[in-house]
Amino acid sequence: MNVTRILQFLSARLSGRRLDWLLACVALILGLLPARALAPWTSDVSRVVAVPIVPMMHMGMAVRDRVRPARDVFDPRAPEVVSLEMAAERFRSLYEQARLRSEALEREAAELKGVRSRLGPNSAELSTATVVGIDPTRRDGTVRINAGARNGIRADAAVIARGDVLVGIVSADIGELFAQVIPVSRRSVSVRLYPDDPADANRNPADYPGTVLKPVEGGRWVGDIASNADLREGQIARIDDPRFGAAALGMRVGRVRRVIMNDQVPLARKVEVEPLVDLASERTVVVAVEPQRAPQ
Repeated sequence: MNVTRILQFLSARLSGRRLDWLLACVALILGLLPARALAPWTSDVSRVVAVPIVPMMHMGMAVRDRVRPARDVFDPRAPEVVSLEMAAERFRSLYEQARLRSEALEREAAELKGVRSRLGPNSAELSTATVVGIDPTRRDGTVRINAGARNGIRADAAVIARGDVLVGIVSADIGELFAQVIPVSRRSVSVRLYPDDPADANRNPADYPGTVLKPVEGGRWVGDIASNADLREGQIARIDDPRFGAAALGMRVGRVRRVIMNDQVPLARKVEVEPLVDLASERTVVVAVEPQRAPQ
């Protein structure tokens, strides 16, 4: 009877905010108590609390398994799994090939656009080619490209890289599907030295110092200049040689690396020029084939 009265008193007193505050205080006290004070009796309380909860949990698991049955054990060595992995790897390879091909086509389009914008629409027939190897048996450092007579390639055609850099001249060794290119760094070229910054469009090209560059060891050129023209490191050497055709005139070939003074001749100086581009290291080049002139 006393227990009943006590419970009635507590239920009458502990309601609303009083019950909330009591539960918060109890939770705070339990949270601050050390583990050794909670360990002896919390496990027993959890078992008592779990008695009505476990049947509900089991019922929920049964409903889950009924709605979404458990999957079979995954076997990575199953034939269908191996087949799917092989198919995925094959499609990854095909995607990578397509991506590389797309990048190559974009480079070729950019090369053609750059050369065409400089030469004009009707100055030369342009063909793109890929550098496929170096002929070790040739002492002139000939480089092979994958374009030949079937592509309209002819001897002495200018080979251009990066829009306006002359890197070689097609030799007479032309096949149906390939051609040999002699790097311009292996030949003597007549050039004019322009400033590294944009040149004055109104200035006569003959005002810029000119020289004949001769190849030396190390893949560079050396040229003599007997004048008091302004010579500085970094000047750009541009083709001024009609032997390479109209398409090559004005194209860049190198940069002045060093200016060497000649003490014996006051006005004579020597310039050392290094190529702007190494033909053997390029992937894509443009071959400019000028139209043949009718015999007079």
